Amino acid sequence: MDAVGAPLTTRQHVLEFVDPVEGCTGYLVYDRIECRLAAGGCRMWPGLTVDTLSALAERMTLKQRVLGTNVDGAKCGVDFDPQAPGSRAVLGRFLEFLRHELLTRFSMGCDMGTRFEQLEELATAMGIGSVKVAVKKAQGFSDEEFARRQSLLDAKVGAYTVSQRRAGHAVAAATVAAARHAGYKVKGLHVGLQGFGNLGRAAAYSLANWGASVTAVGDEHGCMVDPHGFDVARMLQADRSRPVVDLLGQPLRLPPSVLCELPVDVLVLAAAEDALTPEQAAVLPAPVVVVAANCGITPEVERILTDRGVVVVPDFIGGIGGSASMETLFGPASTPSPKEVLDLLEGLIDELVTDVLGAARTRGLPPSQVALDIAAAAPVHPDGPPYGSSPYLPSGRRPRGNRVAKAGRPAKKRGKIR
Repeated sequence: MDAVGAPLTTRQHVLEFVDPVEGCTGYLVYDRIECRLAAGGCRMWPGLTVDTLSALAERMTLKQRVLGTNVDGAKCGVDFDPQAPGSRAVLGRFLEFLRHELLTRFSMGCDMGTRFEQLEELATAMGIGSVKVAVKKAQGFSDEEFARRQSLLDAKVGAYTVSQRRAGHAVAAATVAAARHAGYKVKGLHVGLQGFGNLGRAAAYSLANWGASVTAVGDEHGCMVDPHGFDVARMLQADRSRPVVDLLGQPLRLPPSVLCELPVDVLVLAAAEDALTPEQAAVLPAPVVVVAANCGITPEVERILTDRGVVVVPDFIGGIGGSASMETLFGPASTPSPKEVLDLLEGLIDELVTDVLGAARTRGLPPSQVALDIAAAAPVHPDGPPYGSSPYLPSGRRPRGNRVAKAGRPAKKRGKIR
């Protein structure tokens, strides 16, 4: 299982894995080889291809450049069913194949078909301690400081750990910031969620804590609706393997497509690629759409929504929470508390979304184009530490981003997210 490298595009690099027992293939794709550190999730999914991983790795680089970190994008995964017998063993062999990369350059997270706790257990069994151990050397941490910060991911803030909450917490923060931009307040905000997996559940938890109402939830099995808002705490106690229509014994159960016909204030797409058809986009009643899933809508759908005046937070902003949380965990000069990691993340996302949507309105451009412009103009310091350089990282006073404003467009000062 030696790593064999080959160029995938003019700037990408791929390592190919063939499992010696199951015969399935896996890949690690580096989108670039510039910085000390590359970061991305690990996916286990039947039918997974190197082309898919290539596109996702490129998306990861976009997220890092928008954030202003000195990190390259990457993505890895195995073409295997995570529910099949032997899946854990396959994943363990894949991580062993990536041992050198994990020790030197690749910071791994979870993705479809994997859980962060599972990846950490396998890394511990391998004797390397963590799938994020490459951060230690790249950031210049001592063993003790890295262990201190890494342990914060397992610390509870409320009912869940920082690791379980971070990506969904960022989605919730993006939802509130986008809604505020459109003139809504968080108290009583009506939110529709497509997807109630790890991301959707964590987003619902934070939104409910802030006073928003999750009034519709859908997945591939169906949609359930409650205009008064669901009991999110009760929903989160239910078996996560059950379809959403069975979570509460709720009487009003509808087809999945109905979610896109409901008059919610914000529709959050946290489940699958290409979640809206052009036909649905043309009549979607929601005035705000937050795309949290990678490639959650096509460029055509985004164009239709934007032309209709719908506020759209693109996927590489709405789904940036995993990357952004690494900045709030490893970037501060002193070790934050578990709550501070999430508070900093909330402030970072608030400033980022406010910056992008404000500039989109001022410049008459889609938010995705503004974010792409930010990414293209981002300075990268390959020899610098990966984290701690994001202009959106709150510094103790208030978020201080507005990179678009620095280019000559005046910025409004914003207070806290709520």
